[in-house]
Amino acid sequence: MQLHIAIQGQRQGPMSIDEVNAQLAQGRIPTESTLAWHEGCPEWIPLWQVAGVVLPSPPAPAPATVAPAASPDVLSSVIPYRNPMALLAYYLGIFSLIPVIGLLLALPAIVLGALGLGRSRRSAEAKGKAHAWTGIATGTVSVVGHVILVVLAGAR
Repeated sequence: MQLHIAIQGQRQGPMSIDEVNAQLAQGRIPTESTLAWHEGCPEWIPLWQVAGVVLPSPPAPAPATVAPAASPDVLSSVIPYRNPMALLAYYLGIFSLIPVIGLLLALPAIVLGALGLGRSRRSAEAKGKAHAWTGIATGTVSVVGHVILVVLAGAR
């Protein structure tokens, strides 16, 4: 059987199936976009549908690479989940900067910050010094700010 092929609209042939298979093996004929026609075929069809055409096997897929998970030590440096007192101090300290209700959060932020700081000093794996210090500092700023507001409001 003689084949005529069309690669991107350019017709070639006639050529034998062996010639087509050889060019396929060499990668000279694209397998997915090439059309073929042979005598007795009512219309052009995809090359892969022609009996006797041997498509080159696709390359083996590369082994899936899995990104290494962040080690717990890296994660605990960013989020001190092993030192919940330091973590709570951090959030309470940040939210203590909200006027009025912040005063209620500032004192627990300072206390938990001090406890979290002590825990991080006793246990190297606990981490959280920066979170504890942030809670202490923002809690202190909030208390001082609220006291100043109360004094100024009382002076009027």
